[in-house]
Amino acid sequence: MAAPLRAEVLKCFRCLHRTRLKVFTNDEAAMDAARLKINSEFRKYQKISNQETIMELIKFGNQAEEILRTSVVQASPVAENTFRLHITKDTFMYNNTPYRG
Repeated sequence: MAAPLRAEVLKCFRCLHRTRLKVFTNDEAAMDAARLKINSEFRKYQKISNQETIMELIKFGNQAEEILRTSVVQASPVAENTFRLHITKDTFMYNNTPYRG
């Protein structure tokens, strides 16, 4: 694998892990599960040598990171039927204005 391509793969790998730590803060089980999944996916494709395929996989990894960063929120129970959402500055929020009919 060419050096610039290898650098892109490592950048994607590190970015996914940083995002995992940020999104799943204070949730050891989710952090561990995400770490195992990221590592297994990178290991699964470790022997790929076709540059076009590698570029597609990097693109897929970057898309996965963006979805993780912008779409995943965590909820923790506060009271019965009440939860506190842990939302980051990157979380994409839909219009969540309640319907008043």
